[in-house]
Amino acid sequence: MKTLKLTLFFLFLVQSLLAQIDTRNWCKGHYFGDEKKNHEFIQRCMADASILKLAKSDDVKKIPLRIGIIQEDKEQDLAIKEIELHRAVAGLNRAFQDANFVFYLSQVDIIESPLKLEDLSGDQYSVYNAFSDLHDIANMISIYVFDHRADFCMQRGNSISCGRTGGFSYILSERTTNVVLSRFDITDVKVLAHELGHFWGLYHTFEEAQFGKDNFDPELCGQLGDRICDTPPDPGTLYEIYVNYSSCELFRLTNSEGIEYKPMIENYMSYYKPCYLKEYAFTPQQLEVMMIAATQPIRSKYLR
Repeated sequence: MKTLKLTLFFLFLVQSLLAQIDTRNWCKGHYFGDEKKNHEFIQRCMADASILKLAKSDDVKKIPLRIGIIQEDKEQDLAIKEIELHRAVAGLNRAFQDANFVFYLSQVDIIESPLKLEDLSGDQYSVYNAFSDLHDIANMISIYVFDHRADFCMQRGNSISCGRTGGFSYILSERTTNVVLSRFDITDVKVLAHELGHFWGLYHTFEEAQFGKDNFDPELCGQLGDRICDTPPDPGTLYEIYVNYSSCELFRLTNSEGIEYKPMIENYMSYYKPCYLKEYAFTPQQLEVMMIAATQPIRSKYLR
């Protein structure tokens, strides 16, 4: 009986203590499904602001970016989430950090146009040039993001051919102040870094149209191909079948004199696919080209 009384007293005491706890201001987090993404967006904005505060050195080149998203109806919702744009800029800063370039998102515009990426090459790119003349902003790099018009693959009889343009840019030219990217590739930092590499003066590692093919002569490496000596001769992705993507090397392909090609598969300015556990990079001399370009009037006007 005494034990029962003690138990009842204990229960009464516990209930009395619980009654003194005020729960009116407590809340329960309610998850809808987009909170992680939205929180990442805020973190990205904070990171961008921190980068600009830290970028006080005279060696750091701050570069604002204006992103123009091309849509047929300007009143429609933004076709690309802003978090994706911040991710793209963060990837650019990783790619160009050794050049001391700091990119930041300055403005985002919706541009009403029926044009698709494939249309821009019409009439020897006169469509693109006209679009650029209409929409470019002086002394600011615009990244125009277009949809594709066509499917990536076409079937004719029993054969299928597939291809996709990721983007393009004039190479160190004053003709436009932009680079073009497909909406498919806005989150692919390799494609965006590649096109901005062109903007700051870099050619493809397999370049031969402008200056002739690199012929393995160390005395001529600064005059032929991409005119950069620390990017080895590259036969181009026509010979991609020779690439082992685990080791990130091209095997058994030689030139007419028997010299074996060993291109940099993981270079931003190549056309090869990503290697196993290896990141894309610019070479020291590629970085030097871009850094020197940034000191000249043709490109220094884009710095802040």
